[in-house]
Amino acid sequence: MLETAKKAAILAGRKILSLRKRGLTFNNKKRLGDFVTDADVASEQIILREIRSRFPNHNFISEEVGKIDNHSEYTWVIDPIDGTIPFSSGMPSFGISIGLIKEGKPYFGVINLPALNSLFWAERNKGAYLNGGRITVTKGKELLKSVIGFEFGYVGTRNVEMQKLLKPIIDKVRYTPVLGSTVVGLSYVANGNLDAYIHSAHPWDYAAGVVIVEEAGGKVTDYEGRPIDWSKDWIDVFASNGVIHEEILSLIKQ
Repeated sequence: MLETAKKAAILAGRKILSLRKRGLTFNNKKRLGDFVTDADVASEQIILREIRSRFPNHNFISEEVGKIDNHSEYTWVIDPIDGTIPFSSGMPSFGISIGLIKEGKPYFGVINLPALNSLFWAERNKGAYLNGGRITVTKGKELLKSVIGFEFGYVGTRNVEMQKLLKPIIDKVRYTPVLGSTVVGLSYVANGNLDAYIHSAHPWDYAAGVVIVEEAGGKVTDYEGRPIDWSKDWIDVFASNGVIHEEILSLIKQ
């Protein structure tokens, strides 16, 4: 299953880069400022084709198609392009995310950042990897030396997020970059580029990245410090190197 996910992510990555080079077509979604491109659809089709050809009886949750429930113990959770805005703007900060949930929690995950030639993956209890090399989170303990990734959500929610999440920490850490992609943020925590990452989004944004961070030695909870509830449609996720986790949580809670 893991090798199938890797293959699907690589094939989808090649396709979306070629479509971006050619020129994209856009369709607006219901939410203000949200849209989908023909590359999102093409990526999803490739991923579903590759996985369903091998595992047709599994369940699927994908951003564009929605839910396919076959009453299986395995659920594939797919984001064909996370970071559609930076992708469509010609930036490299976007990725393809394929996670597998078993027994109510992520079992393995694959993230392809095709513009950066970076393929991340992890399987529960087997470590996390980037292009075949083992990766680990940072060991930094001091907030003033920490880099904490952050994200702005949909139009209409950003001021609330800034007040709740960004304002309590922005002057207590070294830097708070906004990346434009959840899967990039989680990959960077796992690889030691970020000390932590904070964002709220859908399960398909997180299913792969959470297990990659945890297998790299990091810690992932919601904003209250509780385990992630994968039954929810909208999830608060705080991923860190584990060392600064409780200190950041205490600032957010205040």
